[in-house]
Parts: sequence; C-alpha cells; structure tokens
Amino acid sequence: MTKTQVVRRRFMSALPRKIQNRELSPMEAMARTMELFDRLRNEMEDAGLNKNHAYAGLVYCQPRTKGKEHVLAETIVLPKPEGIADFANKVIALDKPLFLGVLFHQHDPDAEKAKYKNRVFVWPFMAGPEAEGRLLKARNQQAEGGFKKVTN
Repeated sequence: MTKTQVVRRRFMSALPRKIQNRELSPMEAMARTMELFDRLRNEMEDAGLNKNHAYAGLVYCQPRTKGKEHVLAETIVLPKPEGIADFANKVIALDKPLFLGVLFHQHDPDAEKAKYKNRVFVWPFMAGPEAEGRLLKARNQQAEGGFKKVTN
C-alpha cells in the first residue's frame, strides 16, 4: 500500500460510523465540511505527503426549490484557504438546500496503475436510499470529469 492509501484508510476509519440523518443548517454543513477536509489534509502532511493533493466539495440538492427539484446533486468545491469567504457566501446564498455530505478527491502520485492515482470517496451527512443515491451520483460525476466538470 502507498502512503496515500494508508492515509485514506486511516482517515475513513476515524469517521463516525453512525450517521445522524437530519437536515443540517448551512453553517453546520460548512463547519463539518471544512473540519473533515482539514483533518484529511493534516493527515496527509503528517505522512510526508503533499496536502494539496486532496480536494473536497460540499454536496447538496435543492428538492424544495422551484426549478431545482429534479437536479440530483450539485457540489460546491472548497477553495484554497484564502477563498473561504466566497465558499461561505455561495453556501449561505443557496435556496432551501439539503446537504448530503462531503466529496473527497485524493491524488496518489505513488500508485502503480493509472486507475489508482485519483480516488474519490464520500462521507454522508444523511442516510436513506434517496440521499445515498444522490451522493453516489455526485461521486460518479466527479470521478468521470473531476471538479472542473462539477456544477458550481
């Protein structure tokens, strides 16, 4: 296993196993997202890896907003620390959002095969088949095209 794989497994094993399954306020969703992202970056740095090889995004949907009812999921990508104000403004400006979870993208420069160089994984805020399906759609969209292709 590469160092990046070890960090990812250690990070995932430290996450809570029980999902609270309740709607989060925008402030709580931002706080959880930034805390988890910071934790992953710190673990990468502690392992001697480049912390800039980790990316994250807050996944949400807006099923109660006219015109957005059928959009499965959207992602707001976390910027570099100096751009946090813009991220917060985008999240606060959302109309009746339902926050689904955090999407992580981790680059592994030491992976032997190209298909293992970029790994995408999620941590949900909500449980249930609809929330999990929407989160899976966001993960698959990110895996296919990266954060450049994700709707912002």
